[in-house]
Amino acid sequence: MLMDKLREGAQGRIAKIIFWLIIFSFSLAGVGSYLNRPANTDPAEVNGEPITAQALENAYRNERSRLEAQLGENFAQLADNPAYLQRMRQGVLERMIDDVLVNQAIKDAKLRVGDEQVKKAILAMPYFQKDGKFDNDLYLAVLRQNNLTPEGFRDTVRQDLATQDYLGAVSQSEFALPAEARLLDRLLNQTRDVRLYTLPLAAFSGAVQVTDEERKAFYDAHHDQFMSQEQVAINYLLLDVDKIAAGISPSDADVQAYYDQHQDSYRTAERRKVAHILFAKQDADAQKKVDAELVKLKAGADFAALAKSDSADTLSARNGGELDWFEPGVMDPAFDKAAFALAKVGDLSQPVQSQFGYHIIKLLGVEPAKVKTLDEVKEQVRQQVKEDKAKEQFLDLQQQMADLSFENPDSLDEVATKLGLQVQQLALQPVSSNEFPLSNDKVKTQAFSVELRDQNTNSEVIALSDKQAAVIHVVDYKPAAVRPLDEVKAALDTAIKHDKALAAVQAEAAALLEKLKSGESVDAAVAAKQGKVETLAGVRRDDQKLDQQLASALFKLAKPVDGKPVYSQVGLFDGDQVLMALTAVHEADKDSANLSRLQASLQRNYGDAAYRAMLAQLRAKAKISYHQLDKVAE
Repeated sequence: MLMDKLREGAQGRIAKIIFWLIIFSFSLAGVGSYLNRPANTDPAEVNGEPITAQALENAYRNERSRLEAQLGENFAQLADNPAYLQRMRQGVLERMIDDVLVNQAIKDAKLRVGDEQVKKAILAMPYFQKDGKFDNDLYLAVLRQNNLTPEGFRDTVRQDLATQDYLGAVSQSEFALPAEARLLDRLLNQTRDVRLYTLPLAAFSGAVQVTDEERKAFYDAHHDQFMSQEQVAINYLLLDVDKIAAGISPSDADVQAYYDQHQDSYRTAERRKVAHILFAKQDADAQKKVDAELVKLKAGADFAALAKSDSADTLSARNGGELDWFEPGVMDPAFDKAAFALAKVGDLSQPVQSQFGYHIIKLLGVEPAKVKTLDEVKEQVRQQVKEDKAKEQFLDLQQQMADLSFENPDSLDEVATKLGLQVQQLALQPVSSNEFPLSNDKVKTQAFSVELRDQNTNSEVIALSDKQAAVIHVVDYKPAAVRPLDEVKAALDTAIKHDKALAAVQAEAAALLEKLKSGESVDAAVAAKQGKVETLAGVRRDDQKLDQQLASALFKLAKPVDGKPVYSQVGLFDGDQVLMALTAVHEADKDSANLSRLQASLQRNYGDAAYRAMLAQLRAKAKISYHQLDKVAE
């Protein structure tokens, strides 16, 4: 009876509606899963060829490493700016796109480098050479260290050679005519005669007065020049390895255990004292001479006497060829190996070839390696134990500080209590402050971040160095604001006086320029304003006797015609005004010694321009698709 009722219900109208709703929901789920497939994660496609996210990441990290090595500590400040890193990442991507375009062009041109050319290139690479010759074991070892296979490296070299050939064909197709280089050479070596009239800004500043109306108008128009800096006050906790170490007293057992485990650290290397005779050349004649010298020595000749008379190392020769005591790894590798291979005092080496020539080496003395006793290094060991224990505690406390500051985000008091630290305070400081810990760029970035002050939360643990870490909490903040007029009155007067004096000196210079053009003398007028008049002959473009701003303006003037000077007014960066009268232009009457280098430089510039034009053409014809870049990796 019950089963009949269920079967009857299943055939009813409501059951059918539910059934179709279920089917419809499955269909929507299917469509949704299709629509929500992962988006394309490749940063870009070039003519259908993807540049993968991993390839971009590798190239980006290589670029970061290069800049870190080049800029040192300055890079850390740049790297704190996400916008800079994003621009750098975009630049890396653009270069990768250029590389793909060039590789595609090479493929289209059916340009291929033969196996023999690839082989010669690899054999010539200095990374794989030992004693001036290709070493296959070294080659394989270097590839293994860089996670490369011989086949993969071969293909990379082949592609690089093809790229060089292709780009060489583009850039080297350009040339510079001798006449072009000669014209440029003559222009660069041209000299000019000029008369200069200088009106100093300072002569117009004394009589300038500032009214209240001018002061108020300037203040209202230039609020941005009179802003106070944003300021922040913070509380902070500081972990310091040195302070932790000061509270640690290692036991004698700790010191003994450390010494036993690190005896190699207190071992002095073997030292040797030798004398040598050097034949500086490395040709067959030098080899014959060194062989003959060795025969004399084995026959009983005096080593010191021969060193004085025959050795090319004149400094050691004066002392019979003797050198100072040295440890392994100090001398040239070949010399070092031979010297430490000698068994007993008085032994002679066979002729040894180094980068300096051929040597015969005589062993004069040996100081064997030895380990310093604990008594000799006890204080040194004790200090090292303190530092090691302090670093262990530092790392542990750093983790605890991170956890506690996260669990108690609205204050540092609870964190300080549990870690036995003292909350330190820094009163309101401007963004330009170098007070500790704001002297650390990472701390400054966090202290002035919107997140910390808006959410009233502790910062993450900030590594100040390998020995210091801090957590900060913003307790007060003052945004940048326009300073009151009365507070900036002195600065206002200085700015207004400068502008009024500048306008006055410019007007006076313009008036005197018109007098010069009409043939009048202005020497007395310039002298009345404490200015100076000077005549310079044979001025060159790079002449140190003339301000470069003036030199640049001078060589932009047209040549005088019919002996009439050409005039110009130049405002210097400090506000002084200079009237310039170009009286003569002298062309070089012969080519300079730099003509050939100049022609080569022109050709390189034309080649670079051709390369840039080729890339622009490839980009114009290509279909380049950009996808959203992943967040810049820190």
